[in-house]
Amino acid sequence: MVKRENRRVTTIGKEMGITHHDFYAELPTLLENIPYQQSDATISFTIDGKQVEVMLGPEQIRELGSSVRLPVTLVTLRFFDFSEEEIRDFIRHFNLRFMKGGG
Repeated sequence: MVKRENRRVTTIGKEMGITHHDFYAELPTLLENIPYQQSDATISFTIDGKQVEVMLGPEQIRELGSSVRLPVTLVTLRFFDFSEEEIRDFIRHFNLRFMKGGG
């Protein structure tokens, strides 16, 4: 007999102006000493006993005119059994860690 847990999963997609290399470089700052596992382009970690997965899509380039090329990566965040408030707090923290100058 297999027992299935009913888990609430919330998925959020973000298009970010970042390469995989730069994302991984910022990851320790984002997680602030939270241990994580990385498999290919998926990062998994636990916050307060609840699982988070961050999946990086393929790196792309957005061309703005003939001379400006910017990296673009679709980042998908999956939250397992998080409340809306917990997700909002994490996304706020995530955005602050990845914010670039000029704003």
